[in-house]
Amino acid sequence: MADKKPISTNTSVDTKTEKGANGVTVKTIVTTTVEKYADGSSSTKTKTQTITEGASMQKIDPTTGKPTGETLNIGDAQKKASKVPVTTDDDFLQAALKAHNQYRKQHGADSLKLSPELCMIAQAWANKIAAADQMQHSDNGYGENIHWSSGVVTDGKAPVEHWYSEVKQFDFKNGDYQKGTGHFSQVVWKGSKELGIAKAAGKAGGTYVVANYNPAGNYLGLYKENVSKPK
Repeated sequence: MADKKPISTNTSVDTKTEKGANGVTVKTIVTTTVEKYADGSSSTKTKTQTITEGASMQKIDPTTGKPTGETLNIGDAQKKASKVPVTTDDDFLQAALKAHNQYRKQHGADSLKLSPELCMIAQAWANKIAAADQMQHSDNGYGENIHWSSGVVTDGKAPVEHWYSEVKQFDFKNGDYQKGTGHFSQVVWKGSKELGIAKAAGKAGGTYVVANYNPAGNYLGLYKENVSKPK
C-alpha cells in the first residue's frame, strides 16, 4: 500500500482534557488520518499525544526515596528532557509494556500505551547512568522507575516484576506515600497513561533499565484514588 497514491485524505483531531485535584491538566490529543485509494481500499493512521500542564511535582531524593521539599515545573522539565534514538530491542519494549498492563489490570487501572517519545527520553537517561555506572533519578518531569541488574537483561518483564514486588510492603489502609513502595505504586498508578522504557549496558557489564510515565504518579494525597487493592 506504500506505493499507492491516495485519492483523498481526511484528518480529524479529538482532544480530551482532564483536570485532577492536584491541579494537573492532562490533554490527550488523538489525530486520525484516513487515506482512500482508487481501488476502493483505505488506510487509517492514529497518533496519540499526551500533554501535562499547569503543575509542579516534588523532587524525590534518589537515596532515601523521600520528597526533598523542592519542586520543579512539570512543563519546563519535560521540555528540557534529552532524547536519543531508541537502541533497545522492540521485544524488550513490548514485554515490559505487557507486564505493566497485566499488573495494572489486577489493580483496576487502564492499560498504558507505549510512547516512542518517552522511550527516547528513557533511552537518553539509561545511556547516561550506564556510562557513569551510577543509579540516579532524572528531573525530567515524568514519573520514573529505575532498575539495575549485575548481568544482561533480555526480558522486559523482569524489571517490572522487580518493581511490582514492592506490593508486599504496601499498606492499602494507609493510602498515601510509603517508603520502599514507590516503584510498585507508579507501575499501577491509575492516572498514568503512557510508558517509555529503555535499557543500556553499564561499563562493568550490568544493565540499567529506565521507565518513564506520563503523567507521573506518586502524588502525595492522591494514592487512595490511584492505587487500588488487587482484584
